[in-house]
Amino acid sequence: MELNDREAAENMDLNDREAAAGKDRISNLTYSLIHHILSFLEIKQVSQTSVLSKQWRCIWTSIPILVFHERTYYHPDSYSQANKFMDFVDGTLLRRNNMSDIEKFSLTQGNNLNEYRVSSWITNVISRNVQELILSLRQEDPFIIPISLCTCVSLISLTLEITPSICFPRNVSFPKLKHLTLRGVLFSNECWNEKLFSKCPVLEDLILAHCTYDTRNFCISVTTLKILRIHHWGDQDGLRDCGLQIHAPNLVSLSYQGWVPKEFVLYTSPKLVEAHVLFFGEYVVATREQRKSCNTSIIQFLRALTHVNRLIVFNAMLEALSADNLLENLPTFHNTKQLILREDIADKALIALLKATPNLESLVFDKIRIDDAEEDDVAGNEAEETFNHDNEDDDWILNVVTPGSFPVQLKSVCFKEFIANPKEMKWVQLILKNAKALQTLTISSFQYSDLLNGKTKELMMELTSLPRASTSCTLKFPSWRS
Repeated sequence: MELNDREAAENMDLNDREAAAGKDRISNLTYSLIHHILSFLEIKQVSQTSVLSKQWRCIWTSIPILVFHERTYYHPDSYSQANKFMDFVDGTLLRRNNMSDIEKFSLTQGNNLNEYRVSSWITNVISRNVQELILSLRQEDPFIIPISLCTCVSLISLTLEITPSICFPRNVSFPKLKHLTLRGVLFSNECWNEKLFSKCPVLEDLILAHCTYDTRNFCISVTTLKILRIHHWGDQDGLRDCGLQIHAPNLVSLSYQGWVPKEFVLYTSPKLVEAHVLFFGEYVVATREQRKSCNTSIIQFLRALTHVNRLIVFNAMLEALSADNLLENLPTFHNTKQLILREDIADKALIALLKATPNLESLVFDKIRIDDAEEDDVAGNEAEETFNHDNEDDDWILNVVTPGSFPVQLKSVCFKEFIANPKEMKWVQLILKNAKALQTLTISSFQYSDLLNGKTKELMMELTSLPRASTSCTLKFPSWRS
């Protein structure tokens, strides 16, 4: 130990002597390592290193990663700010070493930019064999993507987020593109849509976020696709009036958040291991025909996912089926090992899901909350027996839920953001009482909840004393205040 301390002291003395002598150890690193260090900075910060020495003037002009980020909205002098930004980008690209390629070019700007100058930057970086391109812009008019971008042979990853909309040329070809993210794109021609994806022969990851679909059918046919995410805001129609067809035989992960498509066709293979499903919809005010069509699409969607290993579900989809007594029509998910509930799920819907996943091993409750009326009741009775949660609902569910309602292989259950409301307590009790193979029950408290303050020890004692069907079950309480 003394020898190690002595060596450390000698090294510190050496560092002090080198620092005192003005020795520059960073400049002695290889260019590739210096470039890697500088890649974590925005280009404005990188450019400031040019004042260090003549050597550093050369280093910063050959850095392969260029990140221009300035997301300032509604600036009082936005025109001047945008001009300064464009002048800086022009200057940076002008000073670059002509022999150095560009691996990544990222451009983020909240003020309107001159379209011609942006197009010239894109053409410039494409000539430098750019591999990753990110454009996040707020323009006054629709942005026309230059032809040079849509025929780039070196591009591997492309992200386009340009408001108000993006206009693609007819001729598109991305022979090496593996990752494509499109935000705010207007899809208005069926033939063009199919042509776009067919010209990406090695595409593996596709994200479509907040896009508009002004077309009768939207088709994604990519045999190499592994990850697909389709997301749009709740107040957007998205694919509500559009048919969705997905042909992706090698798909591994699918995430869909938005309105239920008018019609739905999904062709995948057993390689699909994860599905994340969130449907929007005001099903209460919908007409009978609308609900019927919507529910038909939901059932079609679920039947296409029966072989997934991991299923993530939101409640809106189940509410739609429950309203028309269609929960018993749920397909059976024989391969599903993990079920994650992203929000509160109605009791009847949850029971139907458990019956539909007979081989389930892991169940995760992200959050269980009660409505305002229930919260008022709980608050009014708080002075009474704190954890006495019996009510008529409990009587109903206790009669319906039996050991046969729980998957026989259920080994792990986790409650996240636990605040000990009546519904949470009820399901903890039911799971412990009926899950015979359960090994661990994890209850993680919500760190911002005041409900558990002063009651933690009492609540832990109550939970640990509940009857258990599994003699090997262990309760865990991570993040609980002592």
